Amino acid sequence: MSRIRLKKYLYGGIQFVSIVDENDCPLDVYAAAYINSVLSRKAFNTTVRYSNELLFALCYFTNRSIDLTARVANGRLVSYPEYLSFFDFCHHQKSAPLEPHVIPFLGVEDKHLRNAMTANLRAFSKVSPETIQGRVRRLRQYLEWLFDEFHGGKVVTDEVEDRFHKLISKLKLDEQSFGRNSDFNPVSTTDSVIPDSVFESLQEMILPKSKHNPFKSSKVRNYLIVSLLEQTGIRRGALAKIKISDCRFHGSYDRISIYRSRGADVSDPRLEKPNQKTRSHEAIVNRSLMEQIKFYIDHIRPQFNQCNTHDFIFVSEKNSKGTAGLPISLKTINNIFNKLSNSLNFQVHPHLLRHKWNEKFDAAGEEQNVERPLLEDMRRNAMGWSPNSTMGQTYNDKAIQRHTVEMMRKHQELVEQKNEGK
Repeated sequence: MSRIRLKKYLYGGIQFVSIVDENDCPLDVYAAAYINSVLSRKAFNTTVRYSNELLFALCYFTNRSIDLTARVANGRLVSYPEYLSFFDFCHHQKSAPLEPHVIPFLGVEDKHLRNAMTANLRAFSKVSPETIQGRVRRLRQYLEWLFDEFHGGKVVTDEVEDRFHKLISKLKLDEQSFGRNSDFNPVSTTDSVIPDSVFESLQEMILPKSKHNPFKSSKVRNYLIVSLLEQTGIRRGALAKIKISDCRFHGSYDRISIYRSRGADVSDPRLEKPNQKTRSHEAIVNRSLMEQIKFYIDHIRPQFNQCNTHDFIFVSEKNSKGTAGLPISLKTINNIFNKLSNSLNFQVHPHLLRHKWNEKFDAAGEEQNVERPLLEDMRRNAMGWSPNSTMGQTYNDKAIQRHTVEMMRKHQELVEQKNEGK
């Protein structure tokens, strides 16, 4: 069994991804070309995710002695039973054995029996529908790209072209089936993403002087990180790339500029460079928090020598790998929230605070009687969404359903009062 893995590296300050073999060499020149031409147009984290989906497919076929590049080049492609086997395996965790202990029924011809088997397999899936959909989509798009590379603009036999279109159509149907299933995502009208009692415990726990604070060191830094995410609703990546020069330590003393990445930041030494996915905008924080950030910059950050090599605010404070003073990693931010989750006995992560911010924003808007269209415009501006974005529709749906439930309760109370009066 060959050892195939994903490798991330820096070259000239730019991030790259490659799929390599056990000798650390590129597994396939076409896979490398696909990643660095098609996938590299995306944000780096997205490129990594898509490359992992391609890695899953290449591991599967390589360990079954199926060379996808050669198959497409000679027009043999992937047979229907071979694809069905891959599709079945897409339902398993990445760490699952490549030869699961099941009996393959590839000879089953009865359509109803095959559908029942597939439905049963989905019911016991080990991964989410979105994960399965992504794996199938990546295989399809990679096969389409390979086919265009080898046969684009050339005459191919009707048999090969027909076989190719049938295979691609089958993959598309499977993608769409998971898309329709995942669309059903009922919005909870009453439950908060973080119950108020848990949220209050988090706010108390993260205070540097709290007796419940789970951290032995970096208490001030961790407090500022959680507080910024809570007050601004920005993403983890946006927080990790905030620089000292982005903070308005004058005038209103309450704003931080959030910039969208424009090419690679050569001043950022991190392998996994954080990204700001949405539009550039200003995040508003209270003056007290800004003053605490300034204190961290002036008195705590300078204690770590390598902080002088860059302008990023939050730095690593441990030197186990010689990283003290370098910009904080996304993994470190995740570890902060993992530790808080264990102490709270409730799973909390950075993006959950973004949802909590939106809930609080909704409540404040209703309390001040802000009309819904204006509230959504304000939300789009605060979140850095485009004017045409529909991202806020989830929160709008929750508000509508909440009001509907309240109206139905009042109606039920009136009905009960009338019945009691009879």
